[in-house]
Amino acid sequence: MNAAIYVRVSTDQQAEKGYSIATQLAACRKCACELGATTIEEYVDDGYSAEFIERPNLTKLRKAVKAKEFDLVVFYDPDRMARNLLHQLIIAEEIDKSGAELKFVIVNYDQSPDGRFMFGIRGLLAQLEKEKIKERTMRGKRGKAAKGMVISDTKPFGYRYDAVKSSYAINENEANIVRMIFNFIVINKMGTARICKELNARGIPSPRAKKYWIVSSIYRILTNTLYKGTIYSMRYRYEKIGLHKKKRTLRPESEWIPIPVPAIIDEVTWQAAQKQLQENKDFAKRNSKRDYLLNGLVTCARCGRAMVISHSGCKEHISYYACLSQKSASYAYSGQESCTARQVPTKVLDEYVFNYLLEFYHNPDTLTEHIQAVPEGKDLQQHKAALAQMGNVETELIKQKDTVLRWFRQKMLTENDAESQLQDIGRQLADIAQMKKTYQTELATIAPARSTAEIAAAIKTSFNKGNFTDEEKRVAVRAIIDRVIIERVDNTRGRGSCPQINVQLRLK
Repeated sequence: MNAAIYVRVSTDQQAEKGYSIATQLAACRKCACELGATTIEEYVDDGYSAEFIERPNLTKLRKAVKAKEFDLVVFYDPDRMARNLLHQLIIAEEIDKSGAELKFVIVNYDQSPDGRFMFGIRGLLAQLEKEKIKERTMRGKRGKAAKGMVISDTKPFGYRYDAVKSSYAINENEANIVRMIFNFIVINKMGTARICKELNARGIPSPRAKKYWIVSSIYRILTNTLYKGTIYSMRYRYEKIGLHKKKRTLRPESEWIPIPVPAIIDEVTWQAAQKQLQENKDFAKRNSKRDYLLNGLVTCARCGRAMVISHSGCKEHISYYACLSQKSASYAYSGQESCTARQVPTKVLDEYVFNYLLEFYHNPDTLTEHIQAVPEGKDLQQHKAALAQMGNVETELIKQKDTVLRWFRQKMLTENDAESQLQDIGRQLADIAQMKKTYQTELATIAPARSTAEIAAAIKTSFNKGNFTDEEKRVAVRAIIDRVIIERVDNTRGRGSCPQINVQLRLK
């Protein structure tokens, strides 16, 4: 009698519970020999979950069964075959159709209707137990995260794991490198590739003792909220879609669980780094087929959207700054109306802006006039207005608190009523304080305006040349300008037309 035995184990924990490969093989061999097997072929899947039917050696066994190579197939128990009831029934039916006998070491199985029914019940119970294990595991992780404990150590650069507290502690040697990386991008305005090159040139050790720093490692550090003091648990949902394959989807932000950790850099520095990363992306040469002086800086005054490079279809290949809503397919298919702002030739606007800045260099008085004439940015105005409003509310709440205390002293309120009102006012004051802190942090990241003297010094440094190459012009302009807001106001058309443009420069 030719027999096949199949054994499987997915984790070390199962080995501890008596499901080790050696234990299963010994029991299955004994069972096969007792049933009269003369030859035994073994199929072993070590480190594979029973959740999926596609397992290397199980697949080989099923092919051999279909070829009717065996008279007997032995499993230790149905869980080793599969945990999914449907998978168990498929494999059992394949064995039955081949004419072979199916046996389990610790479970009785027969091919009668009652036997198949009990086999199905056991499969359902195994599947239920699997779901209960997953639910208990997830509940335990949520509970641990809710207590502010790190669920698993991902070995982040700059930290060491404290197993006793289930938290991270700062590794000062690595933390100094993290601070250096943030200084490179925030202060020196370096890109990730240049930071990578600088660290390698200095011989600074990389994460996990790799030979060189790579760009992706720099980017992960710069975008990880861990370094400003917060990591998020339950941020992603993982779903198995095949053997050793998982699908990761982002959960709604309301489901994320924040876990506080010691911060290596402050909130303002982290936000400044995110802004610089976005600027680097906007101005990257690879994102533009040609170098344009103001590419990535121009905003439509009519709708507030960015203006992108557009090209004419004529032989001269004239280029324009055009509103994004007129060129982006996402706007065309979304049903939104396109902006009616007219295109502006890149050559006209580039020359105008560069000469305007050059005038600041030659005549500093015009810089003062410009700064006085330009209002603060919209975001800056909104944040200042919100902070002022919160200050007024805070003042009013403090007055209410004083009134409650006065009424209590005058015995116009009972102790319980006074305590209740004071607690309510205290909660509102705490909420206001938290909101003010958030707005003040954001306000510090909205490109705080430099003084006239600082801007003049930057212009003097950037424009202290006789002749500029195109690249030198780009560098000089980006050192001074944060945003160029434009609108074309003339009605002239044709190649010989002279466009009239309202231009508003936002200086850094």
